Amino acid sequence: MAAAASASASTPQGVAERRGIPAAAFVEDVEAYLRQAGLDVNSALAFLQERLQQYKIVEMKLLAQQRDLQAKIPDIEKCLDIVATLQAKKDLGEVCTIS
Repeated sequence: MAAAASASASTPQGVAERRGIPAAAFVEDVEAYLRQAGLDVNSALAFLQERLQQYKIVEMKLLAQQRDLQAKIPDIEKCLDIVATLQAKKDLGEVCTIS
C-alpha cells in the first residue's frame, strides 16, 4: 500500500523531479488525496513524515556543500590575484619568478 502512495505522491501531475528529488505537491483536499492514494490517515502521515526526513537530509547535504564552497572562496580569490599579477607581468614583458 505504501508503494502505491509513493508512486502517486512522488510524481504528481505537472510536477517534475529535480536532481532525483521528488517535488512536493500541495495537498489541497486531504480527503480526496487519501481516497486517490488508497491510504488511511496513519499510513499517509507516515509516508509524508518519511518524505520530510528525506528533504531534510538533502537540505543538510546542500548546506554542508555550500559551507565547503564558501570556505574555498578566499583561496580562489588569492589564486585569481596571483594569476592577474603574473598576467600583468607577462604583458609588460617582465620575467616572472614564482617563489
